[in-house]
Amino acid sequence: MTANHFNHLRSEHSPYLLQHAQNPVDWYPWGAVALDKSRDENKLMIISIGYAACHWCHVMEHESFEDDEVARVMNGNFVSVKVDREERPDVDQVYMNAAYATTGRGGWPLNVIALPDQRPLFAGTYFSKHDWLHILDYFSGHYRDNPQELVHQADEVEQGMKRATGPRYQVDSLPVATSVMKEIFQTWKDDLDFVNGGTPGGPKFPMPANLTCLLRIGFSHKKEKALEYVNLTLEKMAMGGIYDHLGGGFSRYSVDGFWHVPHFEKMLYDNAQLIALYADAFAVTGKYVYQRVVEETIAFAGRELTSPEGLFQASLDADSEGREGTFYTWRADEISRYLGDGAGIFLDYYGCREHGNWENGLNVLRKSVTDEDFAAKHDLTDDQLSAILNVSVEQLLTVRGNRVRPATDDKILTCWNGLMISALVKASLVFGKPDWLEKAVAVASFYHDHGILRKGKLWRSTRAGSLTIAGFLDDYACLGRAFLDLYQATFDASWLAAVELLTGEVLTHFEAGDGLFYNLSSDEEPRLIIETIELSDNVIPASNSVMATNLWILGYLTGNPNYIERSENMVNKMVPEIRKNPAFHANWALLLQDHLSGPVEVNIIGEQYLGLLKEFSGQYIPGVIFSGGEIKTPAESSDSRHLPGKTLIYVCRDKSCFPPVETVDEALRLIAGSGL
Repeated sequence: MTANHFNHLRSEHSPYLLQHAQNPVDWYPWGAVALDKSRDENKLMIISIGYAACHWCHVMEHESFEDDEVARVMNGNFVSVKVDREERPDVDQVYMNAAYATTGRGGWPLNVIALPDQRPLFAGTYFSKHDWLHILDYFSGHYRDNPQELVHQADEVEQGMKRATGPRYQVDSLPVATSVMKEIFQTWKDDLDFVNGGTPGGPKFPMPANLTCLLRIGFSHKKEKALEYVNLTLEKMAMGGIYDHLGGGFSRYSVDGFWHVPHFEKMLYDNAQLIALYADAFAVTGKYVYQRVVEETIAFAGRELTSPEGLFQASLDADSEGREGTFYTWRADEISRYLGDGAGIFLDYYGCREHGNWENGLNVLRKSVTDEDFAAKHDLTDDQLSAILNVSVEQLLTVRGNRVRPATDDKILTCWNGLMISALVKASLVFGKPDWLEKAVAVASFYHDHGILRKGKLWRSTRAGSLTIAGFLDDYACLGRAFLDLYQATFDASWLAAVELLTGEVLTHFEAGDGLFYNLSSDEEPRLIIETIELSDNVIPASNSVMATNLWILGYLTGNPNYIERSENMVNKMVPEIRKNPAFHANWALLLQDHLSGPVEVNIIGEQYLGLLKEFSGQYIPGVIFSGGEIKTPAESSDSRHLPGKTLIYVCRDKSCFPPVETVDEALRLIAGSGL
């Protein structure tokens, strides 16, 4: 690699793209310049997609993209484009669909060979230098000697992509009985690991939407097996190496089937959703470990993923000093040296061995028994054990702070910040932490007040003060949901107005050709070869399922029947998929439960509305839509719902309200009696 060489990524803002800016490969960012060059020079395209915290992306860069021999082949025969999948989910989804259509699997790095018209010929993930050179030689030779064969191959891949991404839904009507959720659990439970949590085998990924849905099925439909599974999974995750026992927060996944050894990258979107999930689980169970996870994970995000503006950054890398996990793992003698007399308890508590419990003599901190059992084993009280561990954790956290830190992907993504706002709102209500709500308001206010929210239009990403890339549907949907959550936590009508602004933009510029769902990209942006409609819930819920939920809530808060009807039509079409494959439609299933049970609204009117709202906050009452406020003017006091000097709670279902009550206990009895 030539010193001080820069390619066309030099002026980009994405940390992932900037990592490749000095590769000898003549990378271009995705855009008209690269696409026109490929077409004008009649060269095949290489579209390489990854993200900053991706370990195998780094490996392939070091082995191939930093190699002069590989660069000569790529530069001579191809136009090479680097894509940050977090900035461009539309490009990523198009070519990930190509990978699944041709190989049945996907992942990152995603490396695609495409015709100059952007249609893919081939898509795969990580390749060694030897294999990558072979692939490059094969396609460059065929394009030179027999281009029509590759055009025919692209036709076949395109048809496969269209079949894979075409409408999967069919006409169906909503079941009239809420018992369908029990049937869905019966379908789902065969794919659940009731021994170690998560899905059977490894690797194991946290799936927050799935666990949130199963928690509700267990609670609302008295499915003890579902509650047992959720608690098992949450406890195993909190005890495992996937959780950072020193600094808080979860890694992306565990490479094994026991949550023991993580792939050490930490993503904002995981941790945001897990904060909300553990808060809900605490509201159901009261388990202290869930509260501790929430507190420590919020502290982690505040300490390690917060930008100078106070917003939340995307991720932390898995690697530091050229190796995965170096920042987080320990040798037993190292721990003994730093902790002295307290080392024995610490080493046993976290399963550390003299020769390591992982690789190269290193230990991943993880627990195998409960605190109660461990304290009994060592003849300690709970308070004594806690005191020993707290001192040890603080000492090692200080030591770790002096290590070389993993790189931070410091771009700020609107969608992921929306998830974090919602998480902070949920946690603040469940645990009575006003400072968490204040943080949520501060982040949301940036989007509301400082230029990202302009006439309803959002940007996808910001970094170092620069706004880059127009917002996608998930940005509008997740930020819209955050604003809805803030409104219901504060009754500040400005958040409701902001949601309507965002919703208007979606209705105007994102509607798909079927008139039912929404495209991932705005119609004001350049078209890709295939339009993406996100329907399947994954680690992050599908943008359409979030949007359908927003329309449902917003419809009742504003009294707009068009929003409600659109939401009903969207979830109605998804019922067959929810029934058949609930694990990939969990957020849809949550919305289906709301539709089946009917809207339950709680309206609090009067001067003490915030006090009563706080009393609701620690309860697990999913699906309830909150609204209200204080009556201030004579004109407002003529509202028939208001009695001067009193604060009243109206509980309504299907637009029919019970007589008002004055206490939260009375309201909760009405909610329970409404069949929610």
